[in-house]
Amino acid sequence: MKLRWKNLRKGLTAKSVCMCVMYAALAVAAGTALDGNIAFGLFVGALYSVHPVVAATVYLGSSAVFGVYNLLQAGVRTAVMMLFVTVHRIAKRKIGKLPLLLYLTAANVFYIAYAFKGYFDLFDRFVYAACGIAFAYVSIYTFRALFVRGLNYRPAADEAVCMGIFCAVASYCLSLVSFGRLELIYFVVPAALLFAATCLGDRVCLCMAVLAGIGNILATGEYGCCVYCAVAALMAVTLGKVSRYLAAVGVLAADILLGYFLNLHGGFDVASLAPTFASALVFAVVPGRVYAYIRDYCSGSADRYLSQSVVQKMGDTLSRRLLRLSDIFLSMKNAFFTMSAGTVSAEEAQRAIVRQCSDVVCKDCPSRTRCWRQDMRQTEQSLLNLTTCAVKRGKCTILDVPQALTVRCDRVSALLSEVNAQSETYRGYRERAIQADKGKALLGEQMGGVSDLLMQLADETKNRMLCDSTRESELVEKLVFHNILCCGAVIARQKETVTVALTVSAKDTDTETIEKVVGSVLKQNVAVERIERTDSDAWVNVLLAVKPRYSVSFGVSSVPKQGNEVSGDTHTVTRTDNGKCIIALCDGMGSGAKAEKMSATSIELVESFYRAGFDNDTILSCVNKLLVGSGNEIFCAVDMVVLDLYNGLADFIKLGSCSGLVRTEGKVQIVNGSSLPLGVLEEMTPSVTKKALIGGDIVVLMSDGVADCFRDPELIAREFAQVSLCVPQSIAETLMSKALKQCGGTPTDDMTVVVAKLA
Repeated sequence: MKLRWKNLRKGLTAKSVCMCVMYAALAVAAGTALDGNIAFGLFVGALYSVHPVVAATVYLGSSAVFGVYNLLQAGVRTAVMMLFVTVHRIAKRKIGKLPLLLYLTAANVFYIAYAFKGYFDLFDRFVYAACGIAFAYVSIYTFRALFVRGLNYRPAADEAVCMGIFCAVASYCLSLVSFGRLELIYFVVPAALLFAATCLGDRVCLCMAVLAGIGNILATGEYGCCVYCAVAALMAVTLGKVSRYLAAVGVLAADILLGYFLNLHGGFDVASLAPTFASALVFAVVPGRVYAYIRDYCSGSADRYLSQSVVQKMGDTLSRRLLRLSDIFLSMKNAFFTMSAGTVSAEEAQRAIVRQCSDVVCKDCPSRTRCWRQDMRQTEQSLLNLTTCAVKRGKCTILDVPQALTVRCDRVSALLSEVNAQSETYRGYRERAIQADKGKALLGEQMGGVSDLLMQLADETKNRMLCDSTRESELVEKLVFHNILCCGAVIARQKETVTVALTVSAKDTDTETIEKVVGSVLKQNVAVERIERTDSDAWVNVLLAVKPRYSVSFGVSSVPKQGNEVSGDTHTVTRTDNGKCIIALCDGMGSGAKAEKMSATSIELVESFYRAGFDNDTILSCVNKLLVGSGNEIFCAVDMVVLDLYNGLADFIKLGSCSGLVRTEGKVQIVNGSSLPLGVLEEMTPSVTKKALIGGDIVVLMSDGVADCFRDPELIAREFAQVSLCVPQSIAETLMSKALKQCGGTPTDDMTVVVAKLA
């Protein structure tokens, strides 16, 4: 019970209260207009904007005032409509326009058939029911435009038409109600015209005056009120520019003059002027800040240009910050490259080892003076020759000791031991220094890649974002026409990128319809990228982007080497945010779990770099250095296709992989490569072949296990050309079966075929 009361209080907003008051007042005023069908149309419109129970209660209560007949008709109509509304709520399906027409017709069956009095009466009931059904649609659009979407958004064309019809019908109903000489229409029209002139603009005020006059003519057949509405509107528009109080006096003066000279109310007395006086007085006593707030609220869509300027300024600021960050990473790259200390040369190391031997081994030798003074040059050269052998080969033996040193020295074994120990120390130092320099070079290269990426982002952010306000208005109108409540749209163009952001009702997130409407406005195929929540549970943001020209479907067939449970080949087919598709096959050297781990590691690194937006050279260079620097002799053949889905341009990148195949327009082409696998050499240059693909083209990548079965790329191409299948998975399985047949049915290596097709 507490939860229900909490939800009820949460729904009691200023908008909902105003909506209920307006609905209740008009329902009572409509009364028996068109035999109660106007009140029925109001009830249906309220079903879409307030809680169904509240709408039904107001409708039944207003009908009960006018007798049992009206209450009976209202009760049947309410029961039918509430039944259908409940069913749709349980099914969580929105009521479309056509089902609503069927439900409205069903709700009027009892009204048409009840108390049949003849064919003329039946015809009248048909006409009244049709008017009520038509007004139901008008009420739906009007209530949604005023109280759901809000006045701060310009109404769509169909909403504006419905609001005009609603205004005329409201005037018609109000004109039917009077209390002696007090006419209800004059309690409403003066204040409404003054409000429109103050808050909504001159054009709206004049249109409202015309529509109110038409409604009164239809109800009374007299033109007096129509003339008054025109004169009062002119007074409100002209005098309102000076003062709203003067405008109120002008509206009252128009009633006095028309009543005195033209007998507007059928007589000139205080009672006939009382409604206009009360209406103008109510308008005048409302504080001016209320009208200022409403006026600002109603013109809120003009803030769009301010927000665009702010966004552009923020884009420039962000661009400058990204450029500064790019400079920082570029400086860090240069610093890492210059910080590479290098290593002590072999010649310097040999001389240092000789000095170390002299200090350690020969320090207390009785022959030291003779060796290091009288025969110093010969002794030093002999030790240098011995040290050279140790440094080059890693170890020296007694056979490497020069003869001159063997004859004179009594400590040859000690010298050999010391030289080998110092050589081992030098080799360890040199290995560590090289690894450190490799790490610095790798970090430097990655910093350079980050610098280039930030530079690219800065350039994209700085580009001016263009908004198409004309198409935005058209888009909102078309969405509302298709029964999708939209309170705002932004179409942003930046370079060749088009992004659409919509704020729609959370109940109207029909992505298929939204895509169709947006596509018809932009004359391009678009797709919903994501739907985001807003601060209000009633609204969501729908973000759309232009669909790429091509899509990719793929199939994979893989067989492990005989005796292994897993294949050492791994593959990936992934899309990036910039409209590219990465198709990659990685063959880890060897087979089994170890090869699978190698290839999975390599393919994961490549995929992550591509998702981050790095270029081909930076990605492959960094991954190669990581594999080389691991010290585990991880070698991987990589066969990769980087496909731009917007224009069909493809880069075939091969690193130690076998030939690939491309079937375009019925002809099979062989794509060769000549490069070592990843992880073999520190510096590598991938083989890159560029091709332009079109819809229907098929790309085949295969590991060396498949290529070795055929032994000749031409044979593979002929076999592929004979395959008439179009489904990538079927093609992959067919090629795999042909490869197994060629190698006798026994896989001697891991075998994988990846087939991708453009559509």
